[in-house]
Amino acid sequence: MTHRVTQRGITAGAATAVAAAALTLLSTGAAHAAPDSVTWTDRVATVTRTVSDATPKAGDTITVTTKFERGTSPDLQLNWLRDFHDACLTYVTDSAKVNDGTGDKPVEPYLEIRPGFVAGDFTATSYRVTVKAGGPVTFTVRYTVGTSCTRGTPLSSGSAFGSSLGQGDYNSYGPFVTVAKDGGDGGGVSTGSLGSLLGTGSSK
Repeated sequence: MTHRVTQRGITAGAATAVAAAALTLLSTGAAHAAPDSVTWTDRVATVTRTVSDATPKAGDTITVTTKFERGTSPDLQLNWLRDFHDACLTYVTDSAKVNDGTGDKPVEPYLEIRPGFVAGDFTATSYRVTVKAGGPVTFTVRYTVGTSCTRGTPLSSGSAFGSSLGQGDYNSYGPFVTVAKDGGDGGGVSTGSLGSLLGTGSSK
């Protein structure tokens, strides 16, 4: 038995409202990004690492941000920072930036790029990276998710750094990225569903 929904008897105002609701559902389904972050504190600084999408698909580009904060003096000078990632992620050229509150500064060409990490050498740059009390510093880098990434399994992630006040090695602290399995994002609205909402589709 086939049931066809028509727009007959629906007022213009109601039709507009239904269309708006359908578009809202579409936009909600498309926005599948799920940011995640982890924070820890050691004797040197409070570190927060954030990933723009913890459940990306192969081919997506994600942004990883590492923020350093201090609550008291003395100032902390960062000498180097290593951003660990799974080897199936590929660094996006020229994406590494550091910001001390005065704007983004490029890290290349003083950036070591390896399959499992990228590392910025701030002793070689023309600027110095200083974390002051109440003045956070962020290191941002972008990666492309490769087709070789294992699906549905958390990938390794973390950071390490050297500074004027000591070193820290947190290469497995996360946040962890889990590449979505094939078969769609599971959150979208099909054109058939949209047609039904607008009164132009059919279902059996």
